[in-house]
Amino acid sequence: MADGTRRLSSWFVGGVERELFADDGTRLIVRAWHEGTGTPLILCDGLGCDGYIWKYVERRFAGERPLLHLQYRGHGRSQVPNDLDTLKVEVIVDDLARALDHAGLTGGVWLGHSMGVQVALEAFRRLPERVHGLALLCGACERPIDTWHHAAFADEEAPFGNRLMQRIFDGLSRGVIDNWRVLRPVWQRLLRSETAYRLAVNGELNPELVRPDDFRPYLLHLAEMDMRVFARLARDLSEHSARDVLPDIDVPTLVVGGGRDRFAPLWVIEELHGHIPEAELLPLVLASHAAPIEEPRLIERALERLLQRVDG
Repeated sequence: MADGTRRLSSWFVGGVERELFADDGTRLIVRAWHEGTGTPLILCDGLGCDGYIWKYVERRFAGERPLLHLQYRGHGRSQVPNDLDTLKVEVIVDDLARALDHAGLTGGVWLGHSMGVQVALEAFRRLPERVHGLALLCGACERPIDTWHHAAFADEEAPFGNRLMQRIFDGLSRGVIDNWRVLRPVWQRLLRSETAYRLAVNGELNPELVRPDDFRPYLLHLAEMDMRVFARLARDLSEHSARDVLPDIDVPTLVVGGGRDRFAPLWVIEELHGHIPEAELLPLVLASHAAPIEEPRLIERALERLLQRVDG
């Protein structure tokens, strides 16, 4: 990108892709759609994602209002930072603030998916004047490892898989960071395989709702990703909490959860919703953690209601 800008080559009509540099010199990639007059949408990915989850949101709202999507440091085509210790929620929020300045946007409605929920809530803490609304999709407000693959109901005992992950998470994440060069070839072969796709779809998603062309890009991106980034950021997420800001949220808010979500069970979403004054709850009984590409029309309608409140 000789001039720092290029037109997107896919179906992102009217969008442009730019590069900018964070305070520490890390090169970041920002996608933006500038057309439209409504309140902008700021799209905050989950861990290990590069924007695939926003496909239908972008199709619906591009042209009606500005959209901005930052590929987090170490994600997509954004550079892996020299200092892995900068892989923190707070630093990502700082990067997003820089991206907003670069795009000439004062703020907007922050859409967070999975880890993006913690990012959006941290933005409300650190940049309240730039948060005009919140859409929190399929993510916990704190320590997602605590509720990963937890029971379907809050009062049930955590299953073995959840308890095992909590015991091994520290060593597992450190092992990935320390041994990534050795692990990488095996990881790439696995993630590119049809077996990985079938295991992910049948084990974590709703195979009756998800379309292969919508989900495969996630696995292909994950196969190319430096998993030291994934592990280091996961360690920060496992300690990060934004629970304390929930009662102070005074902007229109939508909370979405999936009945088949094994990463953020529906009771986690309902609890999050219960702490935010006047938030709307959208429970999607058949959806999984990938609800935005499984039930896009229902989420679009809920976002339309939210944006009517914000624009008004």
